[in-house]
Amino acid sequence: MKNIVIQGLGFVGSALAVAIASRLDNLNEPFFNVTGVELPSETGLNITYCINSGQFPFKCNDKKLSFELEKAVARGNLKATNETSAYSKAEIVVVSINCDMENKNGQLRITMDRFIDSVKQIAEKINEDTLLVIESTVPPGTCNKIIFPIFKEVFNRRKLDLRNFYLAHSYERVMPGENYLDSIINYWRVYSGINDKSADKCEGFLRQFINTADYPLTRLSSTIASE
Repeated sequence: MKNIVIQGLGFVGSALAVAIASRLDNLNEPFFNVTGVELPSETGLNITYCINSGQFPFKCNDKKLSFELEKAVARGNLKATNETSAYSKAEIVVVSINCDMENKNGQLRITMDRFIDSVKQIAEKINEDTLLVIESTVPPGTCNKIIFPIFKEVFNRRKLDLRNFYLAHSYERVMPGENYLDSIINYWRVYSGINDKSADKCEGFLRQFINTADYPLTRLSSTIASE
């Protein structure tokens, strides 16, 4: 099984973790070992506790989502933690956190401080040959102008080869309600990478938990187009 880390266990991140952990092969063996990482805040600790107890951490009327979470936790291929050391064991890291909005002098603006801090945490921990998939809704240019420069600086300092870092973007779209889980698995996706190899790796990952037979993937020419 590949080790997948989901960074951010809000409603979407938690549901995404379940969707990925629920995918089984023809022998009913899971494709992925999924770990969700949350902040060690009161809210984060509660989310972690709920998931590790087999309970969806938010009010939810999708019975299938709750059922698949319970099964994945019992199966042993889904857990949650507040420890950033989980990134060092990941083959794929998926970022699923919000870019916050703030009202400053009557004008709404995006604040990316938490998002950037989280990306820096990942850069400090991951190893070469890891794929980073950004699923958050971010301003166009974020992958090229913010995320990649962070990894360039950190990888140089850690004496890691930046050519062995893979970055892709595939925005998350979900349908709230009783079919929440199905809306992740059974829905069209676009994706892109900062280079062909990044895009290829992202495609291979998405194909293993999304119903691409009925909902084909669409590769875009750049991460800016996807964002």
